[in-house]
Formats: sequence, structure tokens, C-alpha cells
Amino acid sequence: MKSRPIQPYHYIIISLILWIAVEYISVWHSRFQEWMSYMPWALFQYLFIILVFSFFFYKRIWSAKKMFFLMLFMMYLFEFLWQNFLLLNPISFVPISVLLIQLWGFLTFVPFWFVNKQLKQNSKATIFYCLWPVVGFLMALVLG
Repeated sequence: MKSRPIQPYHYIIISLILWIAVEYISVWHSRFQEWMSYMPWALFQYLFIILVFSFFFYKRIWSAKKMFFLMLFMMYLFEFLWQNFLLLNPISFVPISVLLIQLWGFLTFVPFWFVNKQLKQNSKATIFYCLWPVVGFLMALVLG
């Protein structure tokens, strides 16, 4: 009897925890009741995004480059669906894109590397993706 790999399940669980934490920290900390009014639909969206990435990581076994482009596609699709006003502003488009790449990279790649014990091999990218709180804080100061 062949056993199924456990990593996809760990990836999904860790990613969901991180999505909830990052969403709270980056968007909903000052509007908690509004966020709760979107539940469980917001949770379903997070889970859908995670399951798409999990499928391409574990079932299709895409390369990091392909996964990065999938992440960009998903990132812009959902951020526009969520009407992220900073993406609609030509002045803030590039800086917010960098921040979003860090956030989404943190949520997409870091749990995958953690579960597969590849953080050390991807240390530079991991550090870049983990800098999202610093970049977000600096952008909040600059953009007001």
C-alpha cells in the first residue's frame, strides 16, 4: 500500500494560518467587525487560493518560475477583484506591486519551502518575502 504525501496538507494548514494572520495585520486590524461580516466567504477565498497553489506545487510540480508567474496572475486578479485602490493609482502602482509581491510570495512560497525543508536553499527569496511588514510600514508612512 502506497501512502500519500502529507506535505500538501501541511502546506494548506500553514498557509491558511498565515493568510488569516497576514490579512488581519495588513488589512483588517482596524476593521475587525467588517472582516467578520465577510466570513465565511473570505475564508473560502483564502482556501481557494491556497488550493490552487497546492495543486500546482504538489500535483503538477511546477517550477518556481512558473509558480511565480501563477502567483502574479492570481495576485493581480484577486487584488483587482478586491478593488485594491492603491493598484488603481498610477503613482502607487509600482510600490504597492512590490509590497504585494512580498506579501503573496510570503504566503505562497515560504510555507512551501518550510514544509519541504527548503528555506535555507531559498534564503535570499525568503528574506525578501519576509520583509513585507517593514516595506508596508515604510509605505504607510510615505503614502500616508
